[in-house]
Amino acid sequence: MQSIKILTDQNQRELSEHGTTQFPLSVTHDHLNDYFERYVCCHWHDELEIPVIIHGKIRYQVKYHSFDLNPGDGIVINSRVPHTITPLGNDEPVILTTIFSPSLLYGTPASTIYQNLLNPYMNTPELAGILLHEHDVETMKQIDLLYQESSFGVELKIKGILCNMFFDLLSRRRNMLSPVKVSNEESLSRLKILLDSIHENYTEQLSLTELASKISISKEGCCRFFKNMTGKTISQYLEEYRVSQGILLLQDDQYSVMQVSYLVGFGNPGRFSAAFARRMNCTPSQYRKKILSDRR
Repeated sequence: MQSIKILTDQNQRELSEHGTTQFPLSVTHDHLNDYFERYVCCHWHDELEIPVIIHGKIRYQVKYHSFDLNPGDGIVINSRVPHTITPLGNDEPVILTTIFSPSLLYGTPASTIYQNLLNPYMNTPELAGILLHEHDVETMKQIDLLYQESSFGVELKIKGILCNMFFDLLSRRRNMLSPVKVSNEESLSRLKILLDSIHENYTEQLSLTELASKISISKEGCCRFFKNMTGKTISQYLEEYRVSQGILLLQDDQYSVMQVSYLVGFGNPGRFSAAFARRMNCTPSQYRKKILSDRR
């Protein structure tokens, strides 16, 4: 039965989460026949997407460009790029889809990798879609096998493979990268002050006025600066960081879920549960139950 639909907001931004805060990557085998009208509507997300065609022929409309892909073909779809998926022919299309946050590659926005490589790449319109070489397709299949095995240290191994792959992809296109102005030392220093302050005081009610005063600019200027440097608002970053700290506390049973919610700075357990579910696709209680069950 054709039932799956990509859920989006009014701006076609996909609402589904991919991976978790702990490991922001997902690998799926998508059967296009399972989607409503065998079609994936126009949508976009902050993550990078790498589909590899396993069976059938498929057209990817990536922004203004069409890519007709056959079995064994693959493409890298850049962050925040609208794309549509349409089958070609009657064969059942099957797609190996890997979606992951760019931060898996660069760590923090203050890093050299983000400033010199990922930020320019993500701001180059000509690199909205990059066709994969045959060896890159094999790399994605290797990542799929690792992801399904879930063996010790697999996350680190997958990250290393992706970093090597993107080094090759970007090296071959270094002259195409947009001349995004690399942040100067003063800007990076200011960002570090803000991040350090958030990390040190995330359990408290953070004052935007106090944050802005630390780098001697207005509240409005502080918000713009943080968004320009990280791609996220201060509140988005703070919520994600609180959830990540909550994950660590939930991994043992020393504190109740309610206690954890207050310990990481949420005003009430309901807000913690909602923020947690948005990023982990489960409630804090479900997450703890699974962690403890896996240890037995």
